[in-house]
Amino acid sequence: MNKDKLISIHLNSNKPKEFSNFIESIIINSSEISQIEVLVSIDQKDMKMIDTIEKINKEFPNLIRYIETDLIKTFADAWKPLNKLLLETSKTVRYISCVSDNVRFETKNWDQIILNYDNYFEDNIFRIRCSKFKNETYKDIWECGYKPDSYSFYTKRWLDIVKIWNPCIGPDSFHESISFYMRNFYGEENNRDIIDKDIKFSGQEVSEKMGFKARIERSRIYYKAFFILMSYKMQSLANNKAYKIVCKIQAEKIQYKKIKYLKTIYINFTRRFNFFYHRGSPDHFINSKAKNILFFIWSNMKFLDSILIKFINYLCEKNLIDKIIRDENKMKKIMKIIDYEKHT
Repeated sequence: MNKDKLISIHLNSNKPKEFSNFIESIIINSSEISQIEVLVSIDQKDMKMIDTIEKINKEFPNLIRYIETDLIKTFADAWKPLNKLLLETSKTVRYISCVSDNVRFETKNWDQIILNYDNYFEDNIFRIRCSKFKNETYKDIWECGYKPDSYSFYTKRWLDIVKIWNPCIGPDSFHESISFYMRNFYGEENNRDIIDKDIKFSGQEVSEKMGFKARIERSRIYYKAFFILMSYKMQSLANNKAYKIVCKIQAEKIQYKKIKYLKTIYINFTRRFNFFYHRGSPDHFINSKAKNILFFIWSNMKFLDSILIKFINYLCEKNLIDKIIRDENKMKKIMKIIDYEKHT
């Protein structure tokens, strides 16, 4: 007899080995795998992924369901299939999380830990924060964009109200924005964030298995997507979703607070001239108006990538890279990238 699905995990994947390892971490650390479902979006006719999924489902029936789409052309499109997955969620599910296939569940009985939060709030509208940023308290909306709680579990009730994972890149940052407005616009009594101290994940950092070209392309996409997320249109939508959740919590309509259009435009425009500082990297080497203007120009001219990669490689060959990157941890990351490129 099949058990009801109580927890739903959503993700995109086109990497069979990474996906298999991800699923293995879920299985070996769960208390009852039959109450978990994994919904994954894969590329159309990706037979390697389909074979991998079918092999896992033979051993663990009904664990994984998948949809095939052609929506993802670049990293900028990664958010698009996720809203479709939300529509496929089993009706019996209580908690939903959206993750990536490079993450690994490290905590035994993690599923039971999540289910133990049932009725933490009587209306079951809340989220459980589990990522490395779970203790962050956000005072500036930009913080929601660059250090969101990436691995939260949302109650089905929360997502039934919001109805989407995201309207642009990053379900984590969009829902962090929603939570921000719930607290900062409508009062701390509407804070529905629970910080879990037990569940641990590995693989929360950006993949080291990525060369300069892929990282440069992702940087460009992230830069553009960040300003889409922080736009008046997207933040108004996040505020609107926050308002709907708060009305459900309060069981009545409350006063709606609008985001200030001119203030939003002004902040986003002026912060472009010191983007990395305001994005949480005060020691970033792009730290002047001139450098930020050049960065903006580069972000709109893809053909400059090859020149930039050649320049980076030249600096590495001449042992000059440490003259620009003085932070020891950043240098270690760069050396790992260089080492990765040498062996691929």
